[in-house]
Amino acid sequence: MANLNTIRSITQVGKYEPFELQVARGQVTGHSLQNIFGYQAALTTTLYPIWENLSAYTYPASATTMLLYSSSASDTNVSVLINGLDANFNPISETLVLTNGATGVTTVNSYLRINGMILASGVANVGKLSLSNAGKTVTYAAMSIGLGKSQAAIYTVPAGYTFYLTRVDINAAIAAGGVASVNYQVYSKNNVSGVALTVLETSFTQNFSIRRVVPFAYTEKTDLQWQANADTGTIQIGVNVEGYLIKNFAEGSKG
Repeated sequence: MANLNTIRSITQVGKYEPFELQVARGQVTGHSLQNIFGYQAALTTTLYPIWENLSAYTYPASATTMLLYSSSASDTNVSVLINGLDANFNPISETLVLTNGATGVTTVNSYLRINGMILASGVANVGKLSLSNAGKTVTYAAMSIGLGKSQAAIYTVPAGYTFYLTRVDINAAIAAGGVASVNYQVYSKNNVSGVALTVLETSFTQNFSIRRVVPFAYTEKTDLQWQANADTGTIQIGVNVEGYLIKNFAEGSKG
């Protein structure tokens, strides 16, 4: 007899549950949901990735330790979870606690790529957090004041995985200057072959949305950036990317 006290979203006989929900619940081995969010409050006519800083993005030349610091010395006891990739593009993470935001704290791990930062406690950041090189001259990730999460449309596919993109939504609003349209493109570089591509290029006015019937596959060790610029003036712009990160099938394994 079925246990009616069990929390489940399938029928009591367990015949059906949507695949997407199974992935979100962690019920499909080797599959996980991947959401990538990006936001920039004052994007100009220069083409940049959609992230906190109004600049191009620079990747580390090799795996390196990084400095987490704040624009405010008042950021104390702020706990931040850093997610990234090591020298071999394997996923690594760690949690750092700022004791003095302006001084900062150095990571224990050495990172080749950063895929995001998020607060790991209930203490919000009162300053802008940055993850940079020791000299604070190159920023690899940032977190705007009070948001609790980095907002960068920049992502690298880990080794041994494929990212299957299913959805992209972009919204733009005029901040100043009277914008007629937004120019948008997806940058992709495969670090195995060294080939860099502009996968998609298009223009839109306020909103751009795509739903892929067949997901678009990005292979392991691929750097991705969702980039945009205004044709005139300054815009606020946000992007939401969704897909599945699926572990590659190993030759000779059972599945």
